[in-house]
Amino acid sequence: MKAGIRKWNAASEQWRSAGFYRRWIGMLVLLAMFCVYLPHAEAATDWDSALEEIHTMYSDYTGLQVTLKSEGTRTQTLRKQNNADLAAINLKLKTVDSVLLNRLKAEAEAIKKKHSPLLEEYSSLGKQITAARKAGNLKSATLLEIKRNKLKAAATAARSEVKAKNTLLAEARAITAAKLKPAKDALAPIAGLKKQIAAQNKAASTAQAERTEADKRYKAAIAAGDAITAAAAMKLSYARMGELRTFGQQSYAWEQKITLALRAAEAKLPK
Repeated sequence: MKAGIRKWNAASEQWRSAGFYRRWIGMLVLLAMFCVYLPHAEAATDWDSALEEIHTMYSDYTGLQVTLKSEGTRTQTLRKQNNADLAAINLKLKTVDSVLLNRLKAEAEAIKKKHSPLLEEYSSLGKQITAARKAGNLKSATLLEIKRNKLKAAATAARSEVKAKNTLLAEARAITAAKLKPAKDALAPIAGLKKQIAAQNKAASTAQAERTEADKRYKAAIAAGDAITAAAAMKLSYARMGELRTFGQQSYAWEQKITLALRAAEAKLPK
């Protein structure tokens, strides 16, 4: 009887031990399955979230591309027109009194050329006289002075004629400059505006380079079915497009100021 009880207790203990190990093994299997599944579940969740981001941003992303292109074309068109108008105004400024100024300049140069040999000889004799006196050669100095005095009247008249022609030219140029001043003053702000535009274009080129690179990554990620990389690239591209639009709007505002300056200059051109 006692032997039977001991056998029964031993069997029960063996059964409980086996059950315990089975439960423990089962728990390990479940834990292993959970650990394997969890990263996949998290990855799937990230991928779905990225896909949702693309879906949410897509309309704004493509719409901003269209807007950026349209506004860029608008700015380029205005800039091209402004450059053409500025060139035309500068040409008009150059032609004001150009016939008179060119004639007076030609006359002044002709008189100078005509009297140049006489005046050079007269000046040279004066230098030779000075040198002879310094050397103590009074005889040579006297002879040279006689030659110079013979030319003095003609040289004086020649200098007066050259001076008169140069004075007429200078006065005409001053009158023309006074006529042009209002228009040139109106054009003055344009140089500063163009410098601002050029400086901003450098900053815009950096943003554009980053946008181009982001767009390449976006397209490559779309082709690879990589929603996470595509979403990140789309967000970066969208941010840079926003910066470029701000730059573009500022450039357009500056070009509008240039247009106003050009209209003011046109109104002040000499009639």
